[in-house]
Amino acid sequence: MSGSPLTVSQVNTYIKTLLEGDNNLKNIFVVGEISDFKGAYSSGHLYFSLKDENASISAVMFSSAASRLKFKPSNGMKVIVSGRVSSYPLRGTYQLYVNSMQPDGIGAMTVALEQLKKRLSEEGFFDESHKQSIPTFPKKIGVVTSRTGAVIQDIKNVVSRRFPLAEIVLYPSLVQGEQAVPQLVNGIKTLNNIENIDVIIIGRGGGSFEDLSCFNSEQLVKAIYYSKVPVISAVGHETDYTICDMAADLRAPTPSAAAECAVPDRNELMLRLDEVFEEIQNSVARKISQEKNDIDQISDLLPNLCSSSYLEKERLYVASVKSSIDFLMKNRLQTSQTEIKLLAEKINALNPISLLQNGYSVSSMNDRIINTVDDVEIGDSISVRVTDGTMRCRVEDIRRV
Repeated sequence: MSGSPLTVSQVNTYIKTLLEGDNNLKNIFVVGEISDFKGAYSSGHLYFSLKDENASISAVMFSSAASRLKFKPSNGMKVIVSGRVSSYPLRGTYQLYVNSMQPDGIGAMTVALEQLKKRLSEEGFFDESHKQSIPTFPKKIGVVTSRTGAVIQDIKNVVSRRFPLAEIVLYPSLVQGEQAVPQLVNGIKTLNNIENIDVIIIGRGGGSFEDLSCFNSEQLVKAIYYSKVPVISAVGHETDYTICDMAADLRAPTPSAAAECAVPDRNELMLRLDEVFEEIQNSVARKISQEKNDIDQISDLLPNLCSSSYLEKERLYVASVKSSIDFLMKNRLQTSQTEIKLLAEKINALNPISLLQNGYSVSSMNDRIINTVDDVEIGDSISVRVTDGTMRCRVEDIRRV
């Protein structure tokens, strides 16, 4: 390059050519501490420096690469970046053009999750004041989970045992991987639009941090937050905890526990109804006894306090009072009997045998209740329970209604 003088632009362009022509600088990994971080401008580009104990280098990360970051860089953060070294001809300075970045020492997913938790918490998505109560007697329970996993079977078994009057509506969804997020979100939204859905359970079995990552999605948190139907989260095992759990109206340690939280125990209900029935009987008996004692006391006092004429007058008054009391007691007793009858009807409604006496039957296979035609196939041998016994039948045809 000897001979005629070069312009500054020519020198800078030549240096840029040298740097970009060096294969050793085309795809390098650099570890360092972020400093002079300028943040994202309107363009979305990130400008900063990387430094160690002895030196620093300017760096830029364009918006196309910065948009893929799963965490927010900041001053003092130690990171590992990949990119290329080149120069900026207008100033004649060289810098590192960064293609990717991750925290050094801990995974980017962990850093991103902690930052997301903090931001969503500050925005109010985990506030206890926003959480809804779980209904006591749900008619329909929406479930967002895998169609084939053990979770849906566990939930069905618990609900069938505790409160068979409740209907389960399954929205099948992936529960792992990037494609699971839109399906989980759509499941929450779809179940919100189904009539009489009283509570939603969303969950899956245990897994690694990566396996559960779809339940750490901001979109899923917002879908749960804006759900008009209360949501119970049951993701993983008891020790697993996701931001889906934090946003839900109730967090259950396991899917089976979620089902127990969603429905009451019919055995406990029947015991409570027995207690109420006995309390009503005792209350009515005490009231009648008290009124009779009052009347007897009045009758005993009257002969000593009044003359025969006055006594006769008072006796007529007492008879009138007694007649009124008898009338009131009769009405009170009839009301109590009506209440007891209604409670007895509710108790009887919880008894599956009463349904059989009305002409219904219960079909099962391998000791599991058949809730839908999807539970059997043609040729399967099933048991059909009627009011006075059980029949063994074979499925010859399946029709949907």
